[in-house]
Amino acid sequence: MKIFRRSRPCVTSFRDELVSDRTDSRVSVISVISDSNPSSGHTEEEEEDDLSCCHRATCCCPSFRDVLVTEPVNERFCGPFTYANVFWLITVLAMLLMSYASLYFYIGDPLLPGGSIFGLFAVVVFAYFLGWTLAYLPYLNLPPVFGMLLAGIVVRNLDWYDIHESLGIGASSKIRTFSVTFVMLRAGLQLTSSALREHPLFVLNLAVVPCTVEMLTVALCCRCFLDYPWAWAFLSGSIIACISPVVPVNCVLALAERGYGEDKDMATLLFTAASIDDIHIVSVYAICFAFIFTHDDEPMRWWSYVPGSLRDLLMGVTCGAALGLFFVFFPHRRHKYALWYRVCCLVLGSLMCTSGASKIAITGGGFLATIIMSLIATTGWRVLSVPFDVKPLRKAVHVMWHLMQPLLVGVIGADIDFRDWSLARFGLYIICIALGLLMRTAFAYLATLRTPFNVRERIFVALSWLSKGTLQAALAPMSLEQARQNDDPTELALAIDVVRMSVVSIVFLAPLGAIIMMLTGPLLLGRTSDEEHRRRRELSYLRILSLQPLRKRRSTAIREL
Repeated sequence: MKIFRRSRPCVTSFRDELVSDRTDSRVSVISVISDSNPSSGHTEEEEEDDLSCCHRATCCCPSFRDVLVTEPVNERFCGPFTYANVFWLITVLAMLLMSYASLYFYIGDPLLPGGSIFGLFAVVVFAYFLGWTLAYLPYLNLPPVFGMLLAGIVVRNLDWYDIHESLGIGASSKIRTFSVTFVMLRAGLQLTSSALREHPLFVLNLAVVPCTVEMLTVALCCRCFLDYPWAWAFLSGSIIACISPVVPVNCVLALAERGYGEDKDMATLLFTAASIDDIHIVSVYAICFAFIFTHDDEPMRWWSYVPGSLRDLLMGVTCGAALGLFFVFFPHRRHKYALWYRVCCLVLGSLMCTSGASKIAITGGGFLATIIMSLIATTGWRVLSVPFDVKPLRKAVHVMWHLMQPLLVGVIGADIDFRDWSLARFGLYIICIALGLLMRTAFAYLATLRTPFNVRERIFVALSWLSKGTLQAALAPMSLEQARQNDDPTELALAIDVVRMSVVSIVFLAPLGAIIMMLTGPLLLGRTSDEEHRRRRELSYLRILSLQPLRKRRSTAIREL
């Protein structure tokens, strides 16, 4: 291939010609591939054959072979439930059956009905199906954590399964620690720097100020209304103040598909701010957790000479930064399987941090180390690798979290017994949470001042900052686990109270936040037409092409010299 040199009189013409050259080259490459690959030039009949249930399988029923998987099973009763959903459902049921059979062959009698592990398996399966069934309800966009928590609560309060009698406290705590690791790993991977570069002040204000004000408000309410000690009040405030990034981002993306909010790139801004919000609150939670549960009963250990809260923060930041810097360079970015080695390193490093921190009673620092490790690693990979895409990493961790989520949330729900609750105490939980949300909403609106958003969009941003879910389910049981290990009746009662308040926030605010966003989005956000949306995507694509550097092979450059 010859490389022709052209004279470019100015930067503008250089960039325009570069865009046209690259666009033409891509079109030519695509055309060559399509010409050389006969499978890419499908006719309409061949595409319909690919979408059919079993067109080429002559052993199938003739009336069933030509049915398209995109068609609904029954238009009158099933609605959007298509044959593709039937194939997916049968696949999932087969996987569950094979999983149960494999576990039974390995473990034996505990997997039989009435066994200790059979109940856990049933809770996970029930949580998975109920969570995703409610998540796919149209127009609601409920987070899966709501249905999964509800499944665990139903199993526990109907006396179908008692996790403590079957597995014990130690096994359930290890399950929580293992599952929460993937929550923190996802939080670090989801943070992007593009929104920070474009709107740094707005993103930081929206991420830090509302959650801090809510934490202080909830802490003050817990101190005054629930008679918590100050340390426990701030611990509960840090747990309740966490936002669930999944709910606002999924709702904003669903609205963007209909053209709402696409002109301001609201999904990227909200997701970046929510990720920073989680990192900030997890740091505060780690300090409060260490301040409460660090007693330094063994002063001969070297780490006991450092104050507990400061030690937790320093250990988390140091270990996370060291592992993150190591993963930046190892494995080498040009390795054939660098992506999968990076995924394995991130997962194993995260599990090492969380499990190791729990062994030396620095539980909060392990989660902080996981977030910092993934954040530093992805930032370094972006710097070293010129074309670097973090989406494969996010997708791999997302698949792991997809499998871990029903295990974590189902176990947490199975630990909640409503028969011991007090109605008056329940009302106080509602008051504390409501006052915190009121202050959070007000300061979230104030954080959007002096931004390109109009008044309606500011109101929508403030309302989108109400959702709770994943982090409440992840952080609250940590204090309960530590209190059970310490065997202190006072700490145990306070930890149970904190978990109950977290459950109330999840049950009410996980669905309420999604419903409010989906109802107010079309009323408060601007809508772009399909042509404008397509034009923006084309301009964004051309802008990316124009900014990419021209690269020549070393052998070609030597021949030119």
